[in-house]
Amino acid sequence: MVELVKKYDIAIIGAGAAGLTAAFTAAGFSKKVVLIDKNLPGGECTWSGCIPSKSLINIAEEVHHAKKYTPNLQVDTSVVLKDIQDVIQKVYAGESPEVLQESGIDFVNGYAKFVEPHAVEVEGERIEAKKIILSTGSSPLVPPIDGLDKTSYLTNETIFGLKSFPKTMTILGGGAIGVELSQALNRLGVKVTLVEKFERILPKDEKDQVLMIQQRLLDEGVVIHTSATAVKAAQQGEKIDLVIEKDGKETTLTNDALLVALGRKANVEGYDLEKAGVKYDSKSIQVDNHMKTTAKGVYAIGDVAGPYQLSHMANYQGITATQNAILPINKKIDYENVTWCTYTDPELGRSGLSEEEAREKYGDEIRIYEHDYADIDRANTKKDSIGTVKMILDKKGYILGASILGDRAGEIISQIQTIKSLQINMGELSGVIHPYPTYSEVLVKIGKKVYVDNLLNQPVVKTFNKARAGELPAEKIVIYGAAAAAGIGIANMAIKNNVKPKLGVENGRLKEVPITPNAVSSQTKAKGKYVPALPYTGSRQQAKKCLIGMLKGYQGVEIVQEEENYLHAIAKSKTFKFKDDLEFYFNDAAQQIEFRSASRVGTSDAGVNRKRYEEMRKRYLSIASHNRSQ
Repeated sequence: MVELVKKYDIAIIGAGAAGLTAAFTAAGFSKKVVLIDKNLPGGECTWSGCIPSKSLINIAEEVHHAKKYTPNLQVDTSVVLKDIQDVIQKVYAGESPEVLQESGIDFVNGYAKFVEPHAVEVEGERIEAKKIILSTGSSPLVPPIDGLDKTSYLTNETIFGLKSFPKTMTILGGGAIGVELSQALNRLGVKVTLVEKFERILPKDEKDQVLMIQQRLLDEGVVIHTSATAVKAAQQGEKIDLVIEKDGKETTLTNDALLVALGRKANVEGYDLEKAGVKYDSKSIQVDNHMKTTAKGVYAIGDVAGPYQLSHMANYQGITATQNAILPINKKIDYENVTWCTYTDPELGRSGLSEEEAREKYGDEIRIYEHDYADIDRANTKKDSIGTVKMILDKKGYILGASILGDRAGEIISQIQTIKSLQINMGELSGVIHPYPTYSEVLVKIGKKVYVDNLLNQPVVKTFNKARAGELPAEKIVIYGAAAAAGIGIANMAIKNNVKPKLGVENGRLKEVPITPNAVSSQTKAKGKYVPALPYTGSRQQAKKCLIGMLKGYQGVEIVQEEENYLHAIAKSKTFKFKDDLEFYFNDAAQQIEFRSASRVGTSDAGVNRKRYEEMRKRYLSIASHNRSQ
């Protein structure tokens, strides 16, 4: 019998990475929030995923390097596991119920079951909320392998609860969890055999880089069976047999322990989601691109919603869904910039599309850039350092995807992710100063290649390259002869031509700008560059009307900025589309229009500014005279 009813603005079911983020976000909006979980806060990430696994990897790496100089080093894995538990407790201290309460978040430890669309029952209490967010997470996926349920197999949820690691272990599954733990445990002295059903481990990542990791594991002593399927398992006293089938033949692997690392399944059972009208299947809760479920006012985030079971994606979904639940403007989830990292040694970082995915979407117009770690000085300071950087760009030089195998790959892929998300052309990195020597210097090296290729893809450069190769008709070669002779300089001019100088008015005059070729001005004392100002024709408004009428009727000229006393237009030359900036300042005190015209880049339009000024002056005075005669 439910005796107590508590009401909240937002109730969050599941206190893992997604749920904690949602709770803190909602509390930040001063909402009354309750966070419900059958376990302690932190979820899989804190207790059995990110935190313990990365702690294990760090310890294993230290041991591995120490063994290079102390080959007979023995490791007490009970101490290792104790250190890992200490790290877990340190992280948990920042998300405990006491910390949540201090932040204005109620924590209820229990199993929540829906009784109505916006009401759940938890340990005899009825909790009602205007909005509910489901972040129930996921659990290890354990397939129905014959005999497996009768063995003492391990998962990532139980392995860190051991007193010490076994001497030998079979790991079933060559995804990120299986591969990371295989290398780490092997480095601590556990004899590891890894089994993967696909032809290679980490099947979702770039093949060439994965094969390098696979070879590194083999060199370190991990036994790997790929294209192998688990058939049955059996407990044999203190050991576990796993029968695998490969190439039509069965082989029995016998070790002290069996770790099942075959992915994760969504936690959707036991919450009576049907009573809330929430649709789901065995893989996930159904959500739209605002993280809304099929039930009004109910959202789902994190592993239970998918499609990416990653802590950083759970955080992203948690913030988005909570804001959508609170604010009137709904924000869509954008998976265009997904990224992840596998924490092997070396690390494998990934952002965006793979080469295969990019070719499927964009065809052969993509650009591929690769750079070996062997060409990075920082990498060469470390013995046996291996790695490659692979970047997939569109035809203009913007990032579609990247994959990095090497030390600090997780940090470098974060920089790539920033460049990709902010839509910065990769060529722009060529001029960004990086500390030397660092691993991220590789991005500058690739950026320089992209910069050059961007120049070579400029239409003018393509033209003179065709002229050099004899691919242009004779009449075209005459037109572009100067460009062909100028070589890459023309391309540089074309780039500069798109950069707008700092124009405008300052202290009652047109701003001073750096001297540019062929400039003319009514405010200069240089005889070779001086032209007279245009006279007012009546009031300033009348003069401005005549001037604008003249410019609008002038082919190739476009007005881009119009203010009370200032007007800026751009004129393009016909041959190369080079830009000239035309400025007009309405000087009321002198009753005249100050004028300046300057080419952004050099010699292609020699003398054109003075010639254009003379033509414009005649047209302006003609229009003014015509208006006065009416």
